Amino acid sequence: MKDRLISVAASLVFSVPTAAVIWLIVNVHLAYAGDFLGSAYLWASIAIFAIAAFVAPNTFPEILEKVWHWLAKVWFLWW
Repeated sequence: MKDRLISVAASLVFSVPTAAVIWLIVNVHLAYAGDFLGSAYLWASIAIFAIAAFVAPNTFPEILEKVWHWLAKVWFLWW
């Protein structure tokens, strides 16, 4: 149990910026339509990443890698 909590704490170093980047990208594109996602969505995505790190601590780095690859693809398609 202690190992899982340590992995969640360590994953927050990477998952919080990941969640913030996703939230920012979505809000930038929603701003063109005059809409906006509140900060509750940011906190929810951080919680989802923390739960994923707690449930699957061994595969969480692979999950983050796939998310960042997806973000890179989206970045190059939109800009």
